[in-house]
Amino acid sequence: MAKIILLTILLSLSACSENNRYSASQMWKMAYAKDSSIELVIVNEPAKRILCENYRVKGCIKGSGKRIKVRLVDLIAIEFDTEENARAAALAYNQYYARNWFFDDVKGEPVLESFIKEVYNAKNPNDSK
Repeated sequence: MAKIILLTILLSLSACSENNRYSASQMWKMAYAKDSSIELVIVNEPAKRILCENYRVKGCIKGSGKRIKVRLVDLIAIEFDTEENARAAALAYNQYYARNWFFDDVKGEPVLESFIKEVYNAKNPNDSK
């Protein structure tokens, strides 16, 4: 009986931690469901690559950076290891985050701001000050 209770608690905890994360495929499916014209931008120029080294916040997952075109405007999406680190990046760069993802080049672009707010319930932690 004790083993069953322990297993139930462990499964509940893992389910809770999963609720605070979006996988890359979940992110894409959610965005595509909202607007099927979105595009993943293929970056051929080294200067336009999205690198964790360019963001001075811990927890950036290497190779996760993406450029996504939404209604002719690009946004940057970068996965972080935790929601707290994605929020810290958003706070540091005055941008947006949703769960474990940080969105750059969004602030001041009404199309992008409304898109990520509607799709991911993204927030700018600086707006609550």
